[in-house]
Amino acid sequence: MMKLRVAVTGGSGRIGRALVRELFSRGHDVINLDRMPGEQSEARFVLADLGRREDVEPALRAVDAVCHLGEIPSAHGTIAPEEVFSQNVRAGSVVMQTAADLKLRRAIYTSSCQAYGLWDHPRGAPKFLPMDETHPLSPHNAYALGKAAMERYARLVAEQHGLSVAAFRLPWVASDEYSDAWTQSLRREPDETDGFATYCHVSDVVRAYALALENPRPGFEVYHFSAAEILSLYPLAERL
Repeated sequence: MMKLRVAVTGGSGRIGRALVRELFSRGHDVINLDRMPGEQSEARFVLADLGRREDVEPALRAVDAVCHLGEIPSAHGTIAPEEVFSQNVRAGSVVMQTAADLKLRRAIYTSSCQAYGLWDHPRGAPKFLPMDETHPLSPHNAYALGKAAMERYARLVAEQHGLSVAAFRLPWVASDEYSDAWTQSLRREPDETDGFATYCHVSDVVRAYALALENPRPGFEVYHFSAAEILSLYPLAERL
């Protein structure tokens, strides 16, 4: 397997930390671009405002590929909606455009299932079942709208510059420290559960990033993630 030099934006975050560990375990070199240092690791830390190309480009010049996770992770925090949208789109477009201009081997954009409009509130109904990545996007909040916009931007740079891009649409990403929340989720009534109780575990997600880096495909592709089961005592059909 070819050893890669990989930049992980947002490598100090929950998923980012797990991704850095996974990439190191597979023999790759990693640079963490973030506004704050993460846990101690072998990754070289670069303090970066991801919305500033002058911060991003020097680090990306030293790598073969980039995984972009460094965005505000929700529409429900203390940050105003217009800031969630503008900061996320700014960071994402800078990272994707820089990767394209530098002709990196691979870029992965971290999107969200919220872009469908079937996750978070208010929720719509699926337009067809079984649903897959061809389902239309109908974002209902600033965070999801930013994800939909950035998918279009990533597709644009893939088509115009030949960048190999995978966009990952993630539902709730669970990790071991959330076991109490898992138990509570199992007992929620069908009409109270976000995203049809679908989820994926962080260990599977970071393995997918690594596999997508190690096996690049031409152009732009979207991947929707979900575990085989759901977090519910109620069957999925009842939820739908």
